[in-house]
Amino acid sequence: MLALILLAVAGACPASSQAQRQQYLDAQSALSAGNINRFRELAADLKDYPLYPYLRYAELRRVDSEQTDDNIRAFLEQYPEVPLADLLRSSWLRRLAEQRQWERFLAFYQGSESTELECYKLQAQSSAAPTEAWLDQAQALWLVGHSQPDACDPVFEVLASSPRMTRELVWSRIRLAFRQGKLGLASYLARRLPEPDRRWVGRWRRAHVRPAETLADPAMQSDTEVTREIVLHALNRLGRGDAGAARERWLALRDKYAFSDPQRAELERSLALYAAYERDPNAYAWLSELPASAVDDKVNEWRARSALRARNWEGLLAAISAMDAPQAEATEWRYWKAYALEQLDRDAVAMAFFGELAGKRDYYGFLAADHLDWTYTLNHEAIASDDAELDALLDRYPGLVRARELYLAGETLDARREWRYLTNTLTPRELELAALLAHRWGWHDRAILTAARAGHLDDLELRFPVLYEEQVDTVAKAFGLEPAWIFGVMRQESAFMPDARSPAGALGLMQLMPATGRSAARLLELPKPSRQTLLQADPNIRIGSGYLRHILDRFGGNQTLATAAYNAGPQRVKGWLPEDESLPGPVWVDTIPFTETRRYVRAVLAFTTVYEAKLELPVTRLSQRMPPVQKHSN
Repeated sequence: MLALILLAVAGACPASSQAQRQQYLDAQSALSAGNINRFRELAADLKDYPLYPYLRYAELRRVDSEQTDDNIRAFLEQYPEVPLADLLRSSWLRRLAEQRQWERFLAFYQGSESTELECYKLQAQSSAAPTEAWLDQAQALWLVGHSQPDACDPVFEVLASSPRMTRELVWSRIRLAFRQGKLGLASYLARRLPEPDRRWVGRWRRAHVRPAETLADPAMQSDTEVTREIVLHALNRLGRGDAGAARERWLALRDKYAFSDPQRAELERSLALYAAYERDPNAYAWLSELPASAVDDKVNEWRARSALRARNWEGLLAAISAMDAPQAEATEWRYWKAYALEQLDRDAVAMAFFGELAGKRDYYGFLAADHLDWTYTLNHEAIASDDAELDALLDRYPGLVRARELYLAGETLDARREWRYLTNTLTPRELELAALLAHRWGWHDRAILTAARAGHLDDLELRFPVLYEEQVDTVAKAFGLEPAWIFGVMRQESAFMPDARSPAGALGLMQLMPATGRSAARLLELPKPSRQTLLQADPNIRIGSGYLRHILDRFGGNQTLATAAYNAGPQRVKGWLPEDESLPGPVWVDTIPFTETRRYVRAVLAFTTVYEAKLELPVTRLSQRMPPVQKHSN
């Protein structure tokens, strides 16, 4: 892939740049091999090359003799706009902290979003009698619901020996820990409490794991502040698995304790939302009964979704009317308002709303066009520019040139860091131009993401490139799949970033979890793929498409369900199927309990439509692509 990109941009990059790029790579290889003399010989000829700061950084990090305060400071002063400066400062600060060189540490410290470095700073400033300001900072770092880095331990020891560390403060952090589900931290903190308090922490921990058992504990019958908190926590935990049962327990218990109005409102809000996520038929009523203090955008949203699933059209309109203007004006709720009006035979008003939406190139625009039997509108509008404007942008921002060189050199991690660092400072127009540059360089994932940040969503050549067409065409024929659907999944999953890695561990163009990749490969009778294999385009597309075929068959050819299952997993989707009657496809999609999966399905289906047009294939209407979702069957 890199070779193809290099060929594609060869005309845009002079031969001298390509020669310098190779010399840069040779210098990095020499340094990695420990050949310092060869490295310095090659680097000496690259002082005017955009990536020379990266060679200096590499030398500072690998050659101990070069790591002096003066050399580090010289780099920071010479290259303040290069992202490596922050990395170098942070690594140098950690080294000084490990050596307990606190005076030198403070000379380099300039503030940090890193909790570890902030704690080191407090260590550097600590004394036998810490100031109130120092204790304020230490307390703010301590009073969180999760564990902090080891660097904070000495700071917290000073805090613990001060009058600040009261029983009430310890309980405050324990409450935060339980809210975040950090049971181990809560138990650890309980060591600071007297034995009677520690027993209550144990009951609270049991309430998190075995809520029903805890509610039946005789010790919970006393009406104290801590028992009320534990009862509420147990009911909240119980509601996550069975909102109806939790509500019954709540109705039986709410008058036995002196709960405050905010406590009552918070629990009732949580249980009503859990009921909505479970598709409980009572959810709409419970959400509607909440006091005004408990109503927010999420409550309004799920009141509307509950009415939608029940096809309570009057209730849906009432829920949308209760939203504030920004929420109600979202395309989703404008569409469902029109739909509800149509179901209530208010066709003239409904058609006017559909008409406003039908000219849009998105999921709801396509659905609205289906109601009116209008042709879909794609609204392509290229980003306008000329070479002089693009050249001026490159001259103005050397970081763009460094990002390009790093990308073409195959150092994509550093390239993305440069791109992110630089584009955070650009205006919307500059972002448009940067997106266009990335597209011309063949760096399509940055082009797609940057155009979106610029707010320019109508350049379809840039936002929906047709990449890996030969591979997609091959697997589409092999598995009997629509190539546009494969493109739609790939575009949503990775924006065509071959080495994409999600926080959850999904890999590659089609974002396959390693376990999913192994099971799909087994079904296809392919060798078990390694993580590195899944980061390669060809096997990733083949295995991902084979898995799409598998889940499509599993859900009876329903592409909507298969798309949802690709994101959330087949078992979850099976649990979301209606139990009593079928639901229209769009109604089912917009009552999926996972926000990520709802958005995912809508995006993939809309992108599939765009790719059909891009591939010059007949465009399938969403109303045809989204058949009714049939009730669950065992």
